[in-house]
Amino acid sequence: MVRVRFAPSPTGHLHVGNAKTALFNWLFARKNGGSFVLRMEDTDVERSDVAYERSITEDLAWLGITWDEGPLRQSERLHIYTSHAKTLLEKGSAYRCFCGEEELAAARQRSLARGEPPRYDGKCRDLSTGEALRLAEEGRPFTLRFRSDGRPITFRDGIRGELSFPRGHVDDLIILRRDGTPTYNLAVVVDDMLMGITHVIRGGDHISNTPKQIALINALGGKPPEYAHHSLLIGPDRKPLSKRHGATGVTDFRAMGIVSEALVNYLSTMGRSVAVELMDPDELVRTFSLDSVSGSDNIFDMEKLLWFNREHMKRMTLSHLADRAGIDASRRERVSVVRENAATLTELREYMEMFDRVEFRPEALRYLMKTDAAGGVAKTVRSRLAAGDSLTFDELTAVLGSPPGLKKRDLFMILRALITGRSDGPPLRDVFPLIPAEVIAGRIDVYLEHGHEG
Repeated sequence: MVRVRFAPSPTGHLHVGNAKTALFNWLFARKNGGSFVLRMEDTDVERSDVAYERSITEDLAWLGITWDEGPLRQSERLHIYTSHAKTLLEKGSAYRCFCGEEELAAARQRSLARGEPPRYDGKCRDLSTGEALRLAEEGRPFTLRFRSDGRPITFRDGIRGELSFPRGHVDDLIILRRDGTPTYNLAVVVDDMLMGITHVIRGGDHISNTPKQIALINALGGKPPEYAHHSLLIGPDRKPLSKRHGATGVTDFRAMGIVSEALVNYLSTMGRSVAVELMDPDELVRTFSLDSVSGSDNIFDMEKLLWFNREHMKRMTLSHLADRAGIDASRRERVSVVRENAATLTELREYMEMFDRVEFRPEALRYLMKTDAAGGVAKTVRSRLAAGDSLTFDELTAVLGSPPGLKKRDLFMILRALITGRSDGPPLRDVFPLIPAEVIAGRIDVYLEHGHEG
């Protein structure tokens, strides 16, 4: 049976790139009737935080990603990794390394001077068992290193095809630190073996780790899972997506009013060959396959995400949309008028303010203050409202007529700002009957109080 895992480090909030990895694993598991395991790689004691773990699980739940097992925590399994490291030591597939930081730095510099990648020079590799034990008993600190056989490694990537790594690519990597804690590659390998993970689907930045993990699994007598490395998310400058590009965390997109269906849809189709882009979760599961996934990096396009968001908001019933935006169901008629203009739930809430709040958006007030004809139009509208007239929008424009020197388009811009407090929005004919007269009057008073004489 298919078993996949998503293994974030709880050292920060869930990045959209990691959310993409989680989605691909979840879709693959659901498509194949398999299991999805959630595993927290929290061995970095200094940076890991339970608050981040909570944030990650909340974001996954918001995305609709359910897990069948977990969250499992590596920090609770340290004895298991130590046991497997000792097994490698007893088999001769690992050895104690007593080199200090200065010696390691010097070895790296020698490698660089030879035009080679910086790596350990194997100084302690050939210490006899007796000598290594003597040094350890003397209290000399040591790490435990994997004794690589240096063989070339080839594997078939489920997305990128056959990948080959030359002889010597896998060096004598550290598997236990001086304090006895496991390194990433050892912990991952042991967990994947013991949890029966059949497929590892992750970002392309992990390709360099794969031959190391295959070598470790082979040394432990296990069977490597099938690996598949999907594309990474990059910014418009083609550099890894980071905070300098704007929002990058799932929490950021939640806060700006992106609906979960849109973010799931966008991330799940990004870098894939699909017949249609707009899909709900069931359709995404049904159409998912690794064959449809590209290994080429993808530019994260905020405008495209907003397009997905608009489309998914349009698919919602008025009651559902109002509920998602935290708007009382009794205001559904008003929601129906403004929904087409809102790209996010946040924008929807902002548009709804025109029905209750007399404040202007800054750009609308600036427009009125610099438009000479606005004062006269404002006073005319205010006087008709004060008279208690119940006007339709057509009747109001008929009262105003065509002020001298004012184009119809400019008149409507003035009216939009006065009536809604905004410079954009739904058709005035639709929205005017739904805004209470006292709100419009109060808004006009705010404008006139700004010192416009008309």
